[in-house]
Amino acid sequence: MELKIGEIARKSNVPPSTIRYYVRQGLLPEPTKVNKSMAYYDEGCIEKIQAIRHLQETRYFPLSVIRNILRRMDEGLSLEEAQAIEDAVFGNQAEPKSALVDRKEFLKLTGLRDEDLNTALKCSLIMPYIQEKNETLFNQDDVRFARDVLKKIIDFGQDIRGLSFYVELGGAIVDGEMAMRRKAVQGRSTKENIAITTEISRMADFLRTYILRRLFQRRITDTIQKSLGKQG
Repeated sequence: MELKIGEIARKSNVPPSTIRYYVRQGLLPEPTKVNKSMAYYDEGCIEKIQAIRHLQETRYFPLSVIRNILRRMDEGLSLEEAQAIEDAVFGNQAEPKSALVDRKEFLKLTGLRDEDLNTALKCSLIMPYIQEKNETLFNQDDVRFARDVLKKIIDFGQDIRGLSFYVELGGAIVDGEMAMRRKAVQGRSTKENIAITTEISRMADFLRTYILRRLFQRRITDTIQKSLGKQG
């Protein structure tokens, strides 16, 4: 059934301006336009609006994640099932809005200069938690990374662009992880998909940390041994 925007607004308890905003952001389907001043919206928009409000108010997921959850709901998943898959990637608790900061506060908390942040963004060394058309917000991981890594690299007198290899090689690692997940969930049920995605995400976090740490430790050990051998 198709309804006028006023009916959608009344049943979902959100103003028409918000509904139009959701349409512009790709969260709701375009209405069927009868003429310039009349359009009809699918009744299913009401459930989607309720899901959007729930995710914004309780989880503050980025719009890109909310779009993905709604897409999964279109494929037949419940809100809980669709959200569980995103939780596997973003963690059990998304950042609350109060923990997110804008660019000005981010610079203040991290000690980075404006030009430093521009360089980090250009190189994808900083990837803001939320980066939509009219909104860029940083979470506490962004703040800690910029303050405890990038700022110290700069203080050492080094160019942070030299860290770009992490992004390039990291992209290849993530491509491999995504291929592994696709093979693992192929032909599986929804519940199996959720469980496998959650487990692979956990495994991938551990794999990255373990293997890179061990490679670094081995390289340092080899360097020390070669240095001692030369002295002997």
